[in-house]
Amino acid sequence: MIKNFIILSIIFFILGSLLGVNLWIISEIPDIESVEYYEPLLTTRIYDRNGDLIDEVYQQRRIPVKLDLIPDYIANAAIAVEDKEFYNHRGINLRRILKVAWLNIVRRSYVQGASTITQQLSRSIFLHLKKTMVRKLKEIYLALLLERYYPKDKILEMYINEVYIGYGNYGVGAASEYYFDKTPDSLSLSEAAALIGLFASPGRYSPYNNYERFVRRRNFVLRELKSEGYIGKEQLDFAISESLFVVDNHSRNSIGPYYIYEVKKQMNSLFGSAYRMWGGYKVYVAMDKGMQILADSLMEWGLDRVEKYWHLTPKDSIPDSLIYPENIPYIQGAMVVLEPTTGYILSLVGGRDFRCSMYNRATQAKRQAGSAFKPFLYTAAIDNGFAPSDFVFDLPVIKEIQGEPYAPGNYDSTFMGKITLRTALSKSRNGASIRLGQEVGPFTVVDYAHLMGIGSYLDPVLSIPLGTSSVTLLEMVRGYTTLANLGEKVEPIFILKVEDRYGNVVYENRIVKERVLSEQTAYIMVNMLQSVFNEGTAYSARLMGFKLPAAGKTGTTDNFTDGWFIGFTPEVTVGVWVGYDYPKRIGNHASGAGVALPIWTRFMEALIDSAKEYEDFQFQEPEGIVYRYVCAESGELATPECSNVRREIFVQEDAPKRKCTLHGKALEPENRTIEMIDKFDF
Repeated sequence: MIKNFIILSIIFFILGSLLGVNLWIISEIPDIESVEYYEPLLTTRIYDRNGDLIDEVYQQRRIPVKLDLIPDYIANAAIAVEDKEFYNHRGINLRRILKVAWLNIVRRSYVQGASTITQQLSRSIFLHLKKTMVRKLKEIYLALLLERYYPKDKILEMYINEVYIGYGNYGVGAASEYYFDKTPDSLSLSEAAALIGLFASPGRYSPYNNYERFVRRRNFVLRELKSEGYIGKEQLDFAISESLFVVDNHSRNSIGPYYIYEVKKQMNSLFGSAYRMWGGYKVYVAMDKGMQILADSLMEWGLDRVEKYWHLTPKDSIPDSLIYPENIPYIQGAMVVLEPTTGYILSLVGGRDFRCSMYNRATQAKRQAGSAFKPFLYTAAIDNGFAPSDFVFDLPVIKEIQGEPYAPGNYDSTFMGKITLRTALSKSRNGASIRLGQEVGPFTVVDYAHLMGIGSYLDPVLSIPLGTSSVTLLEMVRGYTTLANLGEKVEPIFILKVEDRYGNVVYENRIVKERVLSEQTAYIMVNMLQSVFNEGTAYSARLMGFKLPAAGKTGTTDNFTDGWFIGFTPEVTVGVWVGYDYPKRIGNHASGAGVALPIWTRFMEALIDSAKEYEDFQFQEPEGIVYRYVCAESGELATPECSNVRREIFVQEDAPKRKCTLHGKALEPENRTIEMIDKFDF
């Protein structure tokens, strides 16, 4: 009696324990119906303005596919290798479980798994990957529930989108692109079999670790397909004979890493961490992929040229131990390409090697702009009644500032005396610009620079026309773009629009324009800056073979520390900066024309060769512009007696009306000149 009681007690205890464990497991099981609303982690993909993929952001790289839109042999291969009885069981394969358990006991080792496709899916969606008995029981229970609520094809579709296939790729959509650079619907039978072969162990069968093992695994999957009747002998033999060409992702360089980093920062501001954590966004940016590749390549070409010509320490000869992100010891550079009519940033280079330094020299580095700043002074002058034919003295200036003498010279250590504003700008004469700055007023110069697009603080001092305040390259390009755009300032744009995983547009940038200058003022400045190419400091671009109309300005800072060139056409504004992160001398006579202009010129030539529409650009002349022949000595209307005559541009109402008083009958006093500075205190 007592014995029976003890036995019954033990049985009830075991049954009670099993029931308790079962109830506990059930309580821990998530709601299976939530699978209907399950949103897997997806890849955020970044596309250029033409729809070309340029980068991805993800926690799990996943590109969902529909089962009915991929070849049957992908699904068949998964079934043949992972779960032959998939369409015959209800979630678990009891016979297979018992068989595998017996083999594992007999061989005293883990021989193979017994999980069905449904079990693998339930584990992937709901459970952790650590192998425990409790997890296995939950997995079985979830598999039974999945089969109860969802049809087989739905389960299979979820599985091929969830399974991990190596190198951060989840699902056949991402993996087919990663390994073969194809969409799943374009995979051959051989490639599909190779992909499915990775399901069991992506690391062991990786083509990058052991290509022969990868091929043997492919052949095994193909034979399983044949064994299960999915393919015939002829298909098998042909697929086995097919060579597998795997994409070399390990040596693939990213496109425009500094540009993409700016996009990611903006995305983080717009959507927080959601775009990285959950993904699925499509981000369309203003980048032109071809231009970006070209800019990256030519920047490296140009800096390599600078290293060789000025005998600098080559980038590749500096050991990694001496390279610090905040102070790269070799010569650096930056480039910005902006479309004037839209503000679209078509390409951006922020440095030579993003892996060594994420510091963006195009958007973060504030450097003195040197003479590249002068167009803001001359714009202020033209907008306040000056004409390109007016005169200014290019003579020495000596001022005492804070007890120290300030005497800016010219690049060639000479002075030209009485010259026109056009010559002063095209030849980049510092003495003349200081005098013009006195006449216009430094506060006015600062106001115009801010009006045209400079956002940084500018010190309104005597030297402001010579670019002694620090600015970024992007600011400078934006300021010049206001001239290229005939007086309309545009907001620089990286991101065009963003779509969520459902195709809804959740963000869209609008082109923002603001008229800040008259068309006439801007066009006269464009005309004057064309002289920089035709007869001024950028004439070497013509010697290099660049023949098309363009406007721009060189810039060189004291001691040849920074070299700038910013130039534009109606279609693009391109700015280039060259220098060291920690300001120091580049080399003797390493001017903007010598270090930055060649990069600009080669880029523009290559751009024209690759896109023929850029061959026809012409600056469109607005109404209210007139031309007059003027005496080069007086600046007044030329007479037959004038021996030195020049055709000059004017705003119609400001065009000269008096004949030359030097060589013709005097009608008015001499044309206005700007006198030397004698009462100007800072």
